Amino acid sequence: MSENTPIKRKEKKLTQTEQIYQTIKDDIAAKLYQPGEKLNIKELARKYHVSDTPVKQALQRLAEEKIVVNTPNKGMRIRTLTPHELHDIFDMRLMMDTFFAKNIMTSLKYNIALRQQLLDNLAAQRAFIEENDSSRKPKEYFELDMEFHTLYLAASGNQKAVDTLSQLQPFTYAAGTYVSQPYYRDCECVEEHQAIMDAALACDLNALHTAITEHLDNSRKALQLIFNVNQIIDSE
Repeated sequence: MSENTPIKRKEKKLTQTEQIYQTIKDDIAAKLYQPGEKLNIKELARKYHVSDTPVKQALQRLAEEKIVVNTPNKGMRIRTLTPHELHDIFDMRLMMDTFFAKNIMTSLKYNIALRQQLLDNLAAQRAFIEENDSSRKPKEYFELDMEFHTLYLAASGNQKAVDTLSQLQPFTYAAGTYVSQPYYRDCECVEEHQAIMDAALACDLNALHTAITEHLDNSRKALQLIFNVNQIIDSE
């Protein structure tokens, strides 16, 4: 074999539980299940042609990710997002992103590996929106967006902040708001992420605060509009 011949790596085969977990998650994002809808394990098992066990395990994982709510004696339901919760989510994110801004700038100045991860993520975002209509592949762009914000907060050195972000973001995903975000908004997000990164690397605290605030305010307004429209459609 030539040393230039690429090595083919076997893709990891998903377990049945992982397959069902991903299928249900995708169906939730596609709004095949509505916010607040009860999930019956036996009905899901019949639908996906599997036993109850992988469905139970998949739902438990979704509950851990806050996409599904598990209420004792009442079973599991798709999480419902309220306008108040949506505002609270963005208030929390704005508070964390701006509070740790100075530490994040310092970390990115000296942590070459983390800085490169963020730059690679930005490059991947640009490549994705140039090659794909992200409105048809919302899950892929959601993951890139989530990775950017997770890496940004990781630069703060505060694990609780990173954990809090991971607990907040699935609310908007489960409610179908984020996945309804139009392609042009994803394009805007990439430019706003770039502005955040440029300000952080320039160690310009005021510019970083401005870039963060503008990005989160724009996202808040866009998702609030989508949420309101979804509510009107669902009520008809």
